[in-house]
Amino acid sequence: LDKIAPGTANDDTLLYGVEVKFYNMEVKVDKHLQTCYPGLYIIGDGSGITHSLSHASASGVYVARDIAK
Repeated sequence: LDKIAPGTANDDTLLYGVEVKFYNMEVKVDKHLQTCYPGLYIIGDGSGITHSLSHASASGVYVARDIAK
Protein backbone atom coordinates (compact mmCIF):
# COMPACT_ATOMS: atom_id res chain seq x y z
CA LEU A 1 0.00 0.00 0.00
CA ASP A 2 2.84 2.37 0.78
CA LYS A 3 4.13 1.94 -2.78
CA ILE A 4 0.80 3.11 -4.20
CA ALA A 5 0.08 5.79 -1.59
CA PRO A 6 3.38 6.79 0.04
CA GLY A 7 3.11 7.60 3.73
CA THR A 8 0.14 5.35 4.47
CA ALA A 9 2.18 2.57 6.05
CA ASN A 10 3.51 3.83 9.37
CA ASP A 11 3.52 2.87 13.05
CA ASP A 12 0.04 4.40 13.54
CA THR A 13 -1.58 2.36 10.76
CA LEU A 14 -3.68 -0.50 12.10
CA LEU A 15 -5.75 -1.65 9.14
CA TYR A 16 -6.98 -0.36 5.83
CA GLY A 17 -10.21 -1.60 4.30
CA VAL A 18 -12.83 -0.74 1.76
CA GLU A 19 -16.05 0.90 2.93
CA VAL A 20 -19.03 -0.83 1.37
CA LYS A 21 -22.56 0.44 1.78
CA PHE A 22 -25.66 -1.59 1.13
CA TYR A 23 -28.93 0.30 1.04
CA ASN A 24 -32.15 -1.21 2.29
CA MET A 25 -35.25 -1.45 0.23
CA GLU A 26 -37.60 1.42 0.98
CA VAL A 27 -40.26 0.83 3.60
CA LYS A 28 -43.69 2.09 2.57
CA VAL A 29 -44.45 5.16 4.69
CA ASP A 30 -46.64 8.22 4.37
CA LYS A 31 -45.42 11.82 4.12
CA HIS A 32 -44.89 11.81 7.91
CA LEU A 33 -42.71 8.65 7.72
CA GLN A 34 -45.45 6.65 9.47
CA THR A 35 -46.12 3.06 8.41
CA CYS A 36 -49.55 1.53 7.92
CA TYR A 37 -49.43 0.72 11.65
CA PRO A 38 -50.55 3.86 13.54
CA GLY A 39 -47.78 5.25 15.72
CA LEU A 40 -45.01 3.22 14.05
CA TYR A 41 -42.54 5.49 12.28
CA ILE A 42 -39.48 4.42 10.32
CA ILE A 43 -36.64 6.95 10.43
CA GLY A 44 -32.98 7.03 9.56
CA ASP A 45 -31.18 4.74 7.17
CA GLY A 46 -33.43 1.82 8.12
CA SER A 47 -36.23 3.46 6.16
CA GLY A 48 -34.36 3.07 2.89
CA ILE A 49 -35.10 6.73 2.21
CA THR A 50 -32.08 8.40 3.80
CA HIS A 51 -28.49 7.50 3.03
CA SER A 52 -26.41 9.75 5.26
CA LEU A 53 -26.04 10.74 8.89
CA SER A 54 -27.38 14.24 8.29
CA HIS A 55 -30.49 12.98 6.46
CA ALA A 56 -31.06 10.29 9.08
CA SER A 57 -30.77 12.84 11.86
CA ALA A 58 -33.10 15.26 10.09
CA SER A 59 -35.72 12.53 9.64
CA GLY A 60 -35.68 11.95 13.40
CA VAL A 61 -36.25 15.65 14.08
CA TYR A 62 -38.99 15.73 11.43
CA VAL A 63 -40.87 12.81 13.00
CA ALA A 64 -40.38 14.09 16.56
CA ARG A 65 -41.92 17.42 15.58
CA ASP A 66 -44.82 15.65 13.89
CA ILE A 67 -45.48 13.48 16.96
CA ALA A 68 -45.32 16.52 19.25
CA LYS A 69 -48.16 18.26 17.35
